[in-house]
Amino acid sequence: MGKISLCIALLACSVPAWAGFSQPVQSVNLTHGQQQTTVVFEADSAITSAKAHCDCTTLSISGNKLVARVDTSKFDASVDKTITAATADGKSTTLTMRFRLPDAVIFSASTLVWKQGSAPTPQVLRITVPAGSPITSVKEAALSGEDFYYKAAKGERKGEYTVTITPKTTAKRVRNRLVIRMQSADPRFTQRIIYLRVAK
Repeated sequence: MGKISLCIALLACSVPAWAGFSQPVQSVNLTHGQQQTTVVFEADSAITSAKAHCDCTTLSISGNKLVARVDTSKFDASVDKTITAATADGKSTTLTMRFRLPDAVIFSASTLVWKQGSAPTPQVLRITVPAGSPITSVKEAALSGEDFYYKAAKGERKGEYTVTITPKTTAKRVRNRLVIRMQSADPRFTQRIIYLRVAK
C-alpha cells in the first residue's frame, strides 16, 4: 500500500462517530424570559432512535431530521443539553445544544481578598446591569459581619454601581459576606453574595 493510500485509510478510520450529522453541536442564543426554542439536527442517513438527557426537551423524528423542542423558561444561565441519537448506518451520536444567555448582572469579582498583615487598602466592587437584563436596578448592599467598612454608590452610566470595601483591620483572618439585593420580577435574580476575606 502506498503512502497516499495509507493516509486515506488512516483518515477514514479516524473519522468520529458523529460524522453522519452535519452539525452535531449547535449554539443557540436566548433572551431572558424566553419560554421555548426549537433546534433541528440533520443526519446523512435515517435516524432510528433518539433520547434527550433532560426533561426540558421533547423530540420528534422525521426521516433524517431530528427536531428538539426545548422548554427554556427555567434557564437562568448558559447551559449545555445533550441528546443521544442512533442512525440506520449503525452509528450512535451525542448531539449537543449549547444555549447561551447574556449575563443578567456582571460583578468585577465574586470574592475580595486581603492578605493578613497587609495595609487595609480599599477595594472597589463594580456591578453592571446590562441593557435587556431582567434586573431593573441594584437596591442595596448589606454586610453580614462587622469586620469591614463599605460604601455603595451609583456609577456614572446607567446600570453601573460600585461598592467600596475596606477591612477595619488585617491583623487577623476574617470572613464576611456582602449581600447585593437587586430589583427583578424574577426571584432568581434578586440576590447575589460576594465573599470578603482576610486570609493568611
